[in-house]
Amino acid sequence: MVIGKELAQIWIYNRKKFFTEKEAMSYRDSFKTRNKRMTAEDKCVKYLKKHKILYTRYGFDALFSVPWQKFKMIPQVLRNTPDYMVLHRQATLLEAKGCHDILRLKLEDCDSYDWWVKICPLSVFVYSTKYGKHKLVKYEDLKAQAQKCKIDVYEDNGKEYFKIPWIEIGE
Repeated sequence: MVIGKELAQIWIYNRKKFFTEKEAMSYRDSFKTRNKRMTAEDKCVKYLKKHKILYTRYGFDALFSVPWQKFKMIPQVLRNTPDYMVLHRQATLLEAKGCHDILRLKLEDCDSYDWWVKICPLSVFVYSTKYGKHKLVKYEDLKAQAQKCKIDVYEDNGKEYFKIPWIEIGE
């Protein structure tokens, strides 16, 4: 599925084709298809390196090595472990999220993040493919904004999510 001409181009990553026009990300794609591309994570790592911020991969990177039927055996709060641990001014968990012009933040992810934030501060790196920009926000601020937004449902799995317009995400 192709969404918008601004995504209808070939993206290049490390001199290799990263994804093509036909592979352009859409929230309507299946979980497996959506998670083949880690654009937000790639942009997040680039940002951390550019700003010389020490980080380590923290969350599960099991999407490509563990079948979903086995992966879902892991408790949800652990499956939703934030992507990185950042060691800057303090230790902070960091989740990378991608969107086009609407961030779709699942309610069940918020339940997990609510648990994680009790253990360690949590921030969210949000990257927009439409605007080619990122925003770095505290999870609590993003959740407060999300709760003012409409809720919709993914067609493929029936999971509810907040529809957060990019322009309403604070920094």
